[in-house]
Amino acid sequence: MPGATTTRLSRLTAVEVDTLAMLTWRLPRKRILISHPYIHPVGGGNAVAAWAIQALLQDYDVTLALLGPIDIAGLNRNFGTSLDEHSFEVRVAPEKYRRLARWMPTQGALFESSLVVRWAKELDRENHFGVILSTQNEADFGRPAIQYIHFPGWYLPRPAVEMKWFHHIPGLLNLYRSICFRFSDVTKEGIRNNLSLANSTFVADRIRETHEGSDPVLLYPPVPGEFPDMDWNARRPAVIAVGRFASYKRWGMALEIVEAVRRKGHDLGFTLVGQIGHPDDVFEKQKLQDLAAERPWFRILTDLTRQQLTEEIASHRYGIHTMENEHFGIAVAELQRAGCITFVHATGGPVEIVGGDPRLTFLTPAEAAEKIAHAVSDEATGRELLGLVQSRRECFSTDRFSHSLREIVAEFERSHPA
Repeated sequence: MPGATTTRLSRLTAVEVDTLAMLTWRLPRKRILISHPYIHPVGGGNAVAAWAIQALLQDYDVTLALLGPIDIAGLNRNFGTSLDEHSFEVRVAPEKYRRLARWMPTQGALFESSLVVRWAKELDRENHFGVILSTQNEADFGRPAIQYIHFPGWYLPRPAVEMKWFHHIPGLLNLYRSICFRFSDVTKEGIRNNLSLANSTFVADRIRETHEGSDPVLLYPPVPGEFPDMDWNARRPAVIAVGRFASYKRWGMALEIVEAVRRKGHDLGFTLVGQIGHPDDVFEKQKLQDLAAERPWFRILTDLTRQQLTEEIASHRYGIHTMENEHFGIAVAELQRAGCITFVHATGGPVEIVGGDPRLTFLTPAEAAEKIAHAVSDEATGRELLGLVQSRRECFSTDRFSHSLREIVAEFERSHPA
C-alpha cells in the first residue's frame, strides 16, 4: 500500500536516510557510447548529436567517440544546450585515425564516419557499453545498435549537391566507397540489425529503398530555443532565411523571388542570417554581400548569438528556404517555431515541416513569388496560413526530441540486453 510505504520511510532515522542515499548514489549507472565524427556548433546533424548527449545524460553515463575536440561553449551558445564538460567523457581517436582523416585530399563524410565507427568499436571492446548510438548515419559496430540517419550513406545515386568534379572520374567513387566500407568492416546485414531512426519521412523512404527490410522510426530533429511570441502586426513585413553560405542553399534564388514579389507592388524586405560551415562558403558570402550592397532592403547578418537569432527570426512575418531535396531542414523548423509563414522548395523534408500545404511549396522562382504575393495581399489566405503555422509550432521542440529519444533508447536496451 502506498500509504504504508510512505509511513515506513518517514520513520527512518537521519543516519538511515544518509546511508540509503549513499547506496543509491553508488549504484552503477547505465553506460552509452555516442559515435559522431566531429560535433561542430553549426548544422542540423550536430544539433541532433548535442541534444542526444543532453537528453541521455539524465539516465546514462555518456561517452563520446570523436575524431576531434568538442566546443562545448559553442554548442551551448548555438544549440541552446546546457552541457558541462564534467558531465560526460570525451574520447578523441588516436593520432593514427586523425592522420588518416588528414590524408584524404578532400572532405569525405563517409570516410570520417568509417573512421569514427572503427574507433567506437575499439572503445566498446575495452568497455562494453550498454548501448551504442551513432548520430551520424549508418554504422556497423559488430552488434545491434541505434543509428540516427540524416541521409543514408549507402544510397545511390548520391544527391547532386554532394558531387564534386572528382566524383565524375570513372570508378573513383566506387573505389572510395569500397575503401570506407572495408575500413570500418561494415556489412548491410550489420546495418539492418540496428534500429534506424530517420529525421523525416523523406529520408525514411530512402532508408527502406537502400536497406531492404529496414523499418525506420521517425524522430524529427530538435529545434532549440524559445522564440518570442511577437504580434503579427509588430513584425517586419519581410522574408527571412537562415543557413550556411553554401551555394547549394541557393540564396541567390531566394533573393530573386523576393525581388519578383517587390515588382508586384509589395514593399517586402529580405534578411539572410548566414553561417560559415566550410571554407568554400566564404566565396558565396562575398557574392551575396555584393548583391546586398546594391539593395538597401536586403540585409545579411552573421555571428548572432542564439538569443539574437531567435529574436531576429520572430520579428519577421515570412520565411523562405530554397534548397532542393534538403534532408530535413532544421532552419525551416526554426522559422515555423518562430511563427513565420514559410515557403519551401517542393522537395525533401521541408515539405513535411510546413505540413505539405501546396500554398507553401514551390518548384520555380515565379511560382514562389506568386504564392508569397498572394499570402501578403489576400487577408483570408494569410490568416489561414498563420493558423497552420501556429498549429505546428511545437512539432519540433527539444523537449519532444529528448523525451522520445530517451524512450527509444530505454526500449532498445530492454530488447537488446548487453
